[in-house]
Amino acid sequence: MKGEAKMRLGEQIRKIRKNENLSQEQLGQKMNVTRQAIYKWESGKGYPDIQNLIMLSELFEISLDELIKGDSSFQGKIKVKGGTGMFSNRSLLSALNYFSLFFAPVFFPLITLIFGYKEMKQHGKRAFISHLIPTLTLIITAIIYYLSAKVEGADRPNSILVSGCTIIISLITMGVIIWNIKEGIKQLRT
Repeated sequence: MKGEAKMRLGEQIRKIRKNENLSQEQLGQKMNVTRQAIYKWESGKGYPDIQNLIMLSELFEISLDELIKGDSSFQGKIKVKGGTGMFSNRSLLSALNYFSLFFAPVFFPLITLIFGYKEMKQHGKRAFISHLIPTLTLIITAIIYYLSAKVEGADRPNSILVSGCTIIISLITMGVIIWNIKEGIKQLRT
């Protein structure tokens, strides 16, 4: 099964090469590689590197996706390092620190702070602090509610105080959400 998956990319290259009426030697010359390299790719004994995949894609005017689509074994070997924009692993992980407010607040940035790269740790720290702000505001508000009820000798706090604190918590939370979205998008664009 593994050998069968390896053949898929090679079969695709062979098929396209033959459709273009090129010999292995001619394709090798166009790509500045040996005929033996083309043979290895077509026989599944080796894979072209990313530069050669891009060159094949441009030469045959097909997308990289179409070129490697059927070869799950090869797709599993592709590792993206660095990169730019939304396809950068580091940019994506940095952005997830901010977006984690919606799925793992505090937890995801904390993991990044402990295990992340230097650049990601900075974003993890900023996101961690921003995620704590609504929580700390809520705790402070609860203490204020409790103290105001004790001072007035009532079972519940002053309704004006409750309304005011609720508005403040809502504004702070909305501000934190907007800031995290903005920072997450900024990271995806870098």
